[in-house]
Amino acid sequence: MVFYFIISLLFTTIGMKYFIVLLRHSKFLKREEAVDTIKKSCIKELHKNKQNTLTMGGVVMSCVLFIMSIVYYLMNKEILSINLLIMLYGVLGFIDDYIKVKKVKDGVTARLKLVGITLISTIAVIYLVYSNEIITTIAIPFINNNFKLHIIVYSVVMILLLVVTTNSVNITDGLDGLALGIASIILIFISVVAWKTGKNDVLYSATIILGTCLGTLIYNKHPAKIFIGDTGALFLGGAIAIFMIKLNIPVWSVLVLSVCLWEMLTVIIQLSSIKLTGKKVFKIAPYHHHLEKCGWKETKIVYTFWLITGVFCIISYIGLGGI
Repeated sequence: MVFYFIISLLFTTIGMKYFIVLLRHSKFLKREEAVDTIKKSCIKELHKNKQNTLTMGGVVMSCVLFIMSIVYYLMNKEILSINLLIMLYGVLGFIDDYIKVKKVKDGVTARLKLVGITLISTIAVIYLVYSNEIITTIAIPFINNNFKLHIIVYSVVMILLLVVTTNSVNITDGLDGLALGIASIILIFISVVAWKTGKNDVLYSATIILGTCLGTLIYNKHPAKIFIGDTGALFLGGAIAIFMIKLNIPVWSVLVLSVCLWEMLTVIIQLSSIKLTGKKVFKIAPYHHHLEKCGWKETKIVYTFWLITGVFCIISYIGLGGI
């Protein structure tokens, strides 16, 4: 486990360094195209100094996961199939990022992206259910009773969980190091639970992705040299949800992802309020941008959200009980 984490961390740290150089000097990102990576005018006002920042750092994260999955297979003769499912989310994010960078249009439309996420989530749940890798029983934090669900009901709920989790992490990815830091803390929680329950495939996959997160965070922390983009955000959201399902603790997602879910909820509230009343509830949604408008420093917001996530992960661990 430690070996895979360290190698993943080193591969990502070195790979990201050269990926940044590649983006700056390749024809893939022409300099004039790389300038306008922030699309919304209200956010441009807050992040004027970030318009030259490169994006798609999630490409390196996905590549390292792929390479480490091969290494794991060569050493253990076992395929980490869940990693292939996770990388599908990264592929969807890459398509969105590529369209944005090339300015064909403002990325994949929200509706089409939702369809893509739902399709990938459906494939993931069907695979997990019919490969007998999970049980269709729902456990509740702090309660010892389990609730058996019909396989169809369970599948629909898990698809919804994957869609919501992936979108919430994607929405949260708006400040330097915010999503990566939150994901890293959650992956530590997941790794501990996987170790205690003997779920080795989740343990190794989670530690590999944790290594990619920390390696990328070196370049994504404030002031960021590169954004992870939708490639990284969808990759991380999908990974966290799949791991929680594999560990048979999907309900715990509500706790560990409390910050991300709140961020997504503020967007829903804002859009609903504008549509119904013509008025805004927040200065800008999601909530991290609202706090920026209120005068909070970016680093203060990031560290506060990291701390909240850490507290909820501790509460989640306590809520595991005898699981």
